[in-house]
Order: sequence, then C-alpha cells, then structure tokens
Amino acid sequence: MNGSSVKYPLILGCLLLAMYGSFVLWRHQQQAALIAEATASKSRPADAATASTKSNEPPLEEFSLIDQDGKPFDSKSLQGKVWVGSFFFTNCPAVCWRLNQNLAAIQQTNPTSDVRYVSITCDPDNDTPAALKKYAEHFKADPARWNFLTGDMNLVRQIGNDMFKVSVETGTHSDRAFIVDRAGQVRGRFRTTEPDQLEMLKKQLAQVEAESSPPAPAPTDTAPAEIAAPAVADPAN
Repeated sequence: MNGSSVKYPLILGCLLLAMYGSFVLWRHQQQAALIAEATASKSRPADAATASTKSNEPPLEEFSLIDQDGKPFDSKSLQGKVWVGSFFFTNCPAVCWRLNQNLAAIQQTNPTSDVRYVSITCDPDNDTPAALKKYAEHFKADPARWNFLTGDMNLVRQIGNDMFKVSVETGTHSDRAFIVDRAGQVRGRFRTTEPDQLEMLKKQLAQVEAESSPPAPAPTDTAPAEIAAPAVADPAN
C-alpha cells in the first residue's frame, strides 16, 4: 500500500480529533461558566436583569490593576463617573466576543458620552497588556473611555466575587455588564448576550448618566470632640 495513502488520512484524523477536543474543552468552559453564574445568582432574588433608581449597596471598594498600555490603573480615576464593568478573556471564542461587540456598539453610538468602560480579564497569565491592546483594537475601543485591565488573579477573583457578586475564575466568568453610578454604587446587572437585557442596559445607562453628580461629603469637624473632652473629667477634681 502507498505510504501517502495511509499518511494523509491519519493526519486528517488527527486534525479532526484535535478540533473535537478543542470543541469539548470550549463546551466544558461554557458549562462551567453557566454553573458558576447560576450558583452566584442564588444570592439574588432572580436570575434576571436587575436595575434600580436608587441603590442600597455600599460603594465599590477601590482596586488597582494594569491597563492595556502597561500603566497602573487606579479605580479612583472613576470617582464621579458613570461606568460599565465586565469580565472577559481574549481567547474566549464566543461569549466574550459578543459581550464586547455589544459594549463597543454602545460606545460608538454615543461618541460624546462620558461613560467609561472597564473590562477585566480573568486570564491574566495570557492576557498581557500587549495582548489586551491588540484585542481592544478589534473593537475600536476609545482608550480615553475604555480600559482593558489585567493583574493578579486573586485580586481579579476578589473584584468579581466580593464586589460585583458574580463568580469569576480563570477562564470562567459571567456574561453580565454592571452599571456603576457616580457614587460608585452598582445600579444594574445585565446579560449582554440577551437582546432584551441589552436594551434594558442601554435605558438604565442613559438614566444613570443623566443623574447629577452626588454631593460632596461634608467635612468632618473634630473641634466639638476636642472641646467636649475635658467635660468627662473626674467630678472630684
């Protein structure tokens, strides 16, 4: 038998097996993401979009990561801004692409808007600043308004689990986008891959952006405490 007649079918079989293996791995990742999100959603009233005119949630804690230019990013820069947070990773073949396409469409539809976008990778070992910058170019992301961030996975996990209340693990994340108001409070959680929730996100985002900036906190006056201190002296004196 001709060697080539055996060689080529063998190569083809190996390629098909590799493709099938990649598909199985991708399906496993997606199922893991859905399971993780379903588990996290049990702490919420219902697994649906949430939006509010006011928020009872405390402001998000501050965090520091690295942006697509390799520069430190401090969430303090978002103070007084409306912003949309999300999680992704550049090698994600489907959900992340749709998520970021939808966010890009919102950004490009409102070029004069001051809304910021903050996308945090859950695969920091592979998503270097250079990889994030290349990825951002696919979506024509305005670098002045849209930051793609990477950093220590433990911190990324904490931001997702503790701050945004969704499960985030390496290569596993929610398809939700989160609206954060000028006071740093989460005002809405929306599945960007579902058309009805995407429309809700757009409406809620417009409402939150139209709100005025929160008043500055009143300065703390320590003088009364200093004056009152002698009053607690021992009466015997």
